[in-house]
Amino acid sequence: MRVLVEYTREERVKYISHLDLMRTMQRAVRRAGIPIAYSQGFNPHPVMAFASALPVGVTSEKEYMDIVLEQPMSLPVLKEQLNHALPKGIAVREAVVIEDKTPSMMSLIKRADYKVTAAGVDWNQVIEAYTGASEILVEKKSKKGVTTINLKDAVYNICKDEENGEVLHLSLKVGDSSGLNPLSAVNALLKLSGAAKNEGIDLTAAVHRTGMYLIREGQWVTPLALNID
Repeated sequence: MRVLVEYTREERVKYISHLDLMRTMQRAVRRAGIPIAYSQGFNPHPVMAFASALPVGVTSEKEYMDIVLEQPMSLPVLKEQLNHALPKGIAVREAVVIEDKTPSMMSLIKRADYKVTAAGVDWNQVIEAYTGASEILVEKKSKKGVTTINLKDAVYNICKDEENGEVLHLSLKVGDSSGLNPLSAVNALLKLSGAAKNEGIDLTAAVHRTGMYLIREGQWVTPLALNID
């Protein structure tokens, strides 16, 4: 039985690394008594995988983890027991059953949406500068080294919130060579436009992931759409 878990990462846990998150989830699964399957071999480990890693300092309302269970389990019970075992700041929102042969969330998810909240920034100026530029070159660091990508190839959509002038909505590509860390994207936009009126602004604390999406039958859907129940 393969289960996809949707969970939150709130303010109090936004500074833990992805590796620490994985360890936290493994401990919670053990404490909750979830009958998770283990890999074969010399050093067995829980069969658990995560979607695109959330940058340190960013919060999220919809993160994803999929786990393989050795035996069927009630999803409401799984959710309740996991939430009881998880630290404050991480909470399971939903759990659904997916096909055993479903590709990894890391390979399926192609888009992530963010809400950037910052006082003292003219988002209209940011959007105007972005729209008027033919290219915006940004350095992207990875384990393979440093590469330069065009920010305009990494952005699906950018717009100002209709009700709150301090909020920018940013939709970014995920999972290919043009994908970019949201913090790098925001910093590049501010540098391009010169929109930051207060150089001491803490943008990291104001970046929030609102969702991740994959393409199914030509439409953007959340990973929960993979539910087979």
